[in-house]
Amino acid sequence: MNQKLTNILLCLLTFLCLGCGSDEPKQTSVGLMQQINASGIITDAQLESLSKVGDLSLDGLTSITDQQVESLSKVNSWLELNGLTSITDAQAEILSKVRFLSLDGLTSITDEQAEFLSKGNVSSLCLNGLTSITDAQLEFLSDGSLSLDGLTSITDAQAEILS
Repeated sequence: MNQKLTNILLCLLTFLCLGCGSDEPKQTSVGLMQQINASGIITDAQLESLSKVGDLSLDGLTSITDQQVESLSKVNSWLELNGLTSITDAQAEILSKVRFLSLDGLTSITDEQAEFLSKGNVSSLCLNGLTSITDAQLEFLSDGSLSLDGLTSITDAQAEILS
């Protein structure tokens, strides 16, 4: 009886360690992000797999739907979408739910987008692709941590807003 129980336990441990016959390895979130960044496309299945990841860097995405933005806005901490060169007002409103957001690929934003991004949960915003910004946009965005390394010049009024 003891030998039979030992054999059963060994079989169970083997199945636990090796899996139940699945030959497909599970893809890590890092591997999944690399695949998305290389292809520039994200699928619903990939979104589902990444929904619980704390930090996402999807700089290879060059376009995204509102529904995909909604899924990505649930990220726990940091979201990088630096491959996007434009976003809609609706997407800006959705992205305002993210705490730390990097959109360095944007070369311009609207006043409405700036307002949406300022009214949400964003505490750190990187917009290093902007080469210029309006006073109104800066007024909206100046309350949190803001990175604007791409600006080529600022006015005296903008310097005052930032001080």
